[in-house]
Amino acid sequence: MAKSAPGTAGLPLLGDKSYEFYKDPVKFLMKHMVDNKSRVFLTRFLNKPTVFVGSNKVVHELLNEHSDKLELGYKQFMEEIYGENILFTDGDFSTGLRDALSELFTVDAIKTYQSDIDRAPVCIYMFFKKLAIEICLSLFLGLDFSQSDASLVTDLTVTHWHGIISVPVAVKIPMMSETTYSKALDAKRKLLEIINERRKEKRHQFPKHVERLPNFSDVLVNNHLLLFTSALIPKALSSILTSFMIEIGSEVGNQNMLLEDPDLLERHLLEVVRLYPPFLAGRRIICEEVTCGGYRFPAGHALLYMTYAAHRDPDVFDQSDAFMPERWSQSNKNDQDKLFTLGAGPRQCIGEQLVWTIIKTVINELLRDYTVKLLPDQDLAYKWLPVSRPKGNVLVTFQVRNSTV
Repeated sequence: MAKSAPGTAGLPLLGDKSYEFYKDPVKFLMKHMVDNKSRVFLTRFLNKPTVFVGSNKVVHELLNEHSDKLELGYKQFMEEIYGENILFTDGDFSTGLRDALSELFTVDAIKTYQSDIDRAPVCIYMFFKKLAIEICLSLFLGLDFSQSDASLVTDLTVTHWHGIISVPVAVKIPMMSETTYSKALDAKRKLLEIINERRKEKRHQFPKHVERLPNFSDVLVNNHLLLFTSALIPKALSSILTSFMIEIGSEVGNQNMLLEDPDLLERHLLEVVRLYPPFLAGRRIICEEVTCGGYRFPAGHALLYMTYAAHRDPDVFDQSDAFMPERWSQSNKNDQDKLFTLGAGPRQCIGEQLVWTIIKTVINELLRDYTVKLLPDQDLAYKWLPVSRPKGNVLVTFQVRNSTV
């Protein structure tokens, strides 16, 4: 018989644990899993009863077999910033959008984008976030970063992103500065104007592809281009690339092998996204009671599936806190579906193959020309919100291959 998740939702406001979570999410998870003797527990988060799920098995079952009983939990916080798009829809409309957008991310479609990815300025010494923003804006809007307006668009995407992680209050008070959320809404308006102008030029490949999708109004076309060009995707890309460089930076002798062996590179990347998922968790709202993993999840509760904890679940991954790429050719060779970095099930990220293509392109370009070396005696501790990345400015050197310098 199914049981309720251990823990308590506490009293409204007084029992809310949001501050404790945001202060140190990994410490929060470990403490509550130990206290409740379970990788599934109930508490109050964002002032709503919320089930936290850190069991890989339960996350897998929820996302793959019970997705029809879960609604996406982001609409309340993000729809005004982005407008209507696939992130905030459910049911038949969501399925229709997904089917249409999937045409943009097939293997054959991605091949047509490769030249745009290659043409983006892969300056090895640049900060990965800037590089990822340039790649995405070059690919999705055809932006030329030798032009002066490119930096304006980049600044707008960053301002727009900051609205996602701010309090959603759009207030302008005379003689006072605007709120971050208000600035984000203004950035959204300006970005949509730029997107409209880019579409009118009829010169850029990806916007033309989106325009050809069936039943896509101008509003839907613009909102999805806004979604694709926002800082959300570059944040994830830069997170993964940074973690990858940290892991290989102390294995200089292994870098030639990574360049020569695509399967070895794949295993390293799988292990990077397992240990360092760019987003700590995903959120859902339970719209119909679910029984899963021996637990009962009541309708009306929120649910956070904890990617970080699920990826380090010792029931699935032996020595779960260790970086072991070889596990993907041995004990976990058939467990790629146990990774939830880009979601899972019917709501898995439709651009997963494109994300993987961009990451591999950047890595191959880098390793072809440079040897990456992590400087010694650095603090490699991570912060996990809003995306995973080192707390400090981790330093590496890039030495030109075949150079005596």
